Order: sequence, then C-alpha cells, then structure tokens
Amino acid sequence: MTEIKKLQLSTGIEVDFDKKAPTTLFELIISEILIPKYKENADWNLSLNIIIEEMNRLIKKYDLNPKLKLGLLNDVEEHLDKDIEELTGVDKIEILFLNMDDYVEDIKKIILSGKDKEEIRTSMAQVVMPLTLYELSELFIYLGKRTFLK
Repeated sequence: MTEIKKLQLSTGIEVDFDKKAPTTLFELIISEILIPKYKENADWNLSLNIIIEEMNRLIKKYDLNPKLKLGLLNDVEEHLDKDIEELTGVDKIEILFLNMDDYVEDIKKIILSGKDKEEIRTSMAQVVMPLTLYELSELFIYLGKRTFLK
C-alpha cells in the first residue's frame, strides 16, 4: 500500500506526497516557489537556493528522504527547456554557467601548482565555495564528461 502524506509548502499550499511518485511535489515547488521567486529577484542562484532550502525544510519537518533534493533539481533541469526558458535571462543551465571552462582551468592550475595536498585542498575549496549545489553538480558532470568521454 502506498503511503501518502499531506505536506504543506511555505506558501501554505498543501500537496499529497507519494514517496514513490514525488513529481507532484517537485512541480508545485517549481511553479509556486522557483518561478515566482525568479520573476521577483532575477537571481537564478538565489532562486535555486530558496527551493533547496524549501526542500530541506520539508525533509526535516516530514522526515522525508534527503535524496529528494536531487529529484527536485532533476525536475528543474527538465523544465529548463520548457516554461523556465520563457523567463528572461534563463535559457539553459549551461548559459547560467558559461564560465565552466574558467573553473576547469583554475582547477588545473591549482593541481599543477606544486602545492602540497593541504594547500591544494584549501585552494580548491576557495574556488568552489561560491557555487551552489546545482552548479557543483554541473561542474562534476562537465569534468566527468571531459574525463570519461575522451
């Protein structure tokens, strides 16, 4: 038997949550929080952080699986070619992260710098610290493709 929980978003909207089919929750978070917040502030990173925090709040309050954050981000990515693309300034995530090659070049310089392991770790942390979870994921995907698909 499927367990369905009633969840309440910070906006006050209630949703029936089925852990085997969480898409309804993701769709509501995107349509009721992400898109309005982005329209309001025109800051994609801030808007993404807001929905990640919303998901963190729901996970904690309703004892949900933390992996739901990844599902939410995957759902956001699916929307990038649809309704989110219609928002001014947002086409695809790659456009939001145009300086990907700059990050890769910075990482390469750090690794080849001859610094000891601790200095490399600190330098790498400084490079990636300002990135959101979503941007970090994109960076790992980019690096993985460059490494594994050569």
